Amino acid sequence: MISSIASTTLLSGLATQSRVAQTAANNIANLTTPDYQAERGQVVSTSPAGAAYVPLPPEGEVDLTREVVDLNQAKQAYIMAARTFSRIARTEREALDVLA
Repeated sequence: MISSIASTTLLSGLATQSRVAQTAANNIANLTTPDYQAERGQVVSTSPAGAAYVPLPPEGEVDLTREVVDLNQAKQAYIMAARTFSRIARTEREALDVLA
């Protein structure tokens, strides 16, 4: 079974990147909304292992280029965390098969 620290780290990473993508998508969706202030957040490291998304105050107009970059980075980080989770699970299954 995947260790609790690995599990916590990977799941918090997945949740954090989902939140980054959601924020970027909200900003893109509101690009033409009058007086809309772009939502912002920051990814921070948490203890003992993991990450969290901390909302920041709204920040002026939506910058479409920034939102697309944020969305792409969140997607890539999410993919890598999901692949890592899958790889660990597969390695553990293979190790159990060897022991059986």
